[in-house]
Amino acid sequence: MSIKNNIARAETLFRQKKHAESLSLCTKILEKKPKLAEAIHLSALNYYTLGQFEPAITEFKKAIAINDQQPSFQSNLGNVYLDQENFIEASRCYEKALNLDPLLSGPNYNLSICLHNQGNYSLAENYCKKAILQNSCNSDFYLQLGVIYYDQGQFDNAAKTFLKALETENKHNSGRTNLNAYWQLFSLHLSQHRYQDALEVAELGIQSQQLSEQQLCALIIGKVIIYYLFNHLDEAKHALSMSAVIYQFPSLPKYLKNFVVFHSYIKNLISLYESGKYKDCYHLTNDTKKMYFISESHGLAPNRTSVQYQHQNYQINSLFIMGAKVIHFVTDDENKYQVSLVSLLQDLAPGSKVVVAFGEIDCRPDEGIYSYSLKSKRDYKDVIDDMLSKYVNALKSLADSFNIEIILYGVPAPHPQSIEILPQSEQQRFKDIIAYYNLTLTNICQSLGMTLLDVYPLTNKDGQSNLLYHIDDHHLSPKTVPTLFNLQNKYL
Repeated sequence: MSIKNNIARAETLFRQKKHAESLSLCTKILEKKPKLAEAIHLSALNYYTLGQFEPAITEFKKAIAINDQQPSFQSNLGNVYLDQENFIEASRCYEKALNLDPLLSGPNYNLSICLHNQGNYSLAENYCKKAILQNSCNSDFYLQLGVIYYDQGQFDNAAKTFLKALETENKHNSGRTNLNAYWQLFSLHLSQHRYQDALEVAELGIQSQQLSEQQLCALIIGKVIIYYLFNHLDEAKHALSMSAVIYQFPSLPKYLKNFVVFHSYIKNLISLYESGKYKDCYHLTNDTKKMYFISESHGLAPNRTSVQYQHQNYQINSLFIMGAKVIHFVTDDENKYQVSLVSLLQDLAPGSKVVVAFGEIDCRPDEGIYSYSLKSKRDYKDVIDDMLSKYVNALKSLADSFNIEIILYGVPAPHPQSIEILPQSEQQRFKDIIAYYNLTLTNICQSLGMTLLDVYPLTNKDGQSNLLYHIDDHHLSPKTVPTLFNLQNKYL
């Protein structure tokens, strides 16, 4: 059989997903024609599809060295780097492919993803729009453009573009396997605090019968969060039961791993509430007013608990901004977290009391201040000083603008299991970062005359959690916030 026929046969095997057989045939071809770029490229594609990224990179580079005028060679090498989240190297590959053929929709789209992940929203938007011009039938392209708008806090543009993605997906039956327009619309409505709209979008997604089990779990657990916030515990428990399959998936994409945490956390909170273990934290009087508690997942535990502040009884009403960190509120470029927070605060009645409780995610061992200070080689004290000064002053300015009182909430001492993921030599440094973060927050609040609920000393024993308040590796029990207010009242 001729080389040409063997190549055609190897390509057919590749399309039939018989990658081992296709790779074997490519190897035989290359024994006779070791510099046949087409066969080397096909070998690389087989390695890539089999998840063998390093040999795939090696073979793609060999093919490019022989023929650097093939945009597909450059683009496919970029795809490997993109899967590894090496956005800089992937960008270089897509740029080379587009220099050879600027009208390729795939490299334009993938370069948009890389630039988006590097925070270059303007260029990301530009390349995504180029992809749409070349192929207006791919819902992924609209979805990516919507996410770019969403992350910048351009909620109206994001909503229109997500709807266009849904329309295109339904019309052309094309869409990505992990993220989907239903989830993005749901998440957008959460950020806008339009909870009924979010529930309606979730129902549409569930009824569409177009989603994978993993996608369904994301939407159902999203509903669980809303049901819990508004004390619809029976509906929350039903949705928890429907989404319990999430524990059975052998592997989960990165975005879904947080939903496992939410599922377990809210299930635990409901169980604790129904057990009556913390019944003393839930008692209303005739003069009870609302106090708001704005946070990410940490705000769920204090929801509906009763506290006293400045001789007035309050019930905590939690408001939710998923995944928000302190760093999101101090960046110069406007983003969805900033827009979401401002939209919440500006709608509150003058004189409202609001606890703002971000920072725990910034203080984890696998992200935030610790990992940033290591990579950047900046002194963590300088990072914390700069970040918290901007953060607290920005909140003070918002409080003054809207005539509300903002109460700050610190970061608890870390759970031992969180610390233990670090090398022994790094554990004390990590503890020191959390201690310094809380000390700095205390000093800034005192200088600005702002109240701080200082959760660190309440939970601390030798730099780590005393385990009196943690109910999992990160979250604290419903009694924590009432306890902190009781301590605060003693010092007034």
